[in-house]
Amino acid sequence: MPTHSTALPSAGPRHAAPDRDRLGTFLTACWAALHLPVLALLGLTVHNHPAAASDQLPATAPDLPVS
Repeated sequence: MPTHSTALPSAGPRHAAPDRDRLGTFLTACWAALHLPVLALLGLTVHNHPAAASDQLPATAPDLPVS
């Protein structure tokens, strides 16, 4: 016996999702594929960027040799 908290079955047939839901699903599923070329280009740019040659000083003094 159904109670008030039980969902009633719908009387009509199921309808297809609206076009905006299909578009949202498509864009969500393809997000990574759409952004991979941009991320790859950014990675190559950062990886191939020549390091700036600057004089660097050590933050601490070198350890003394153990005698």
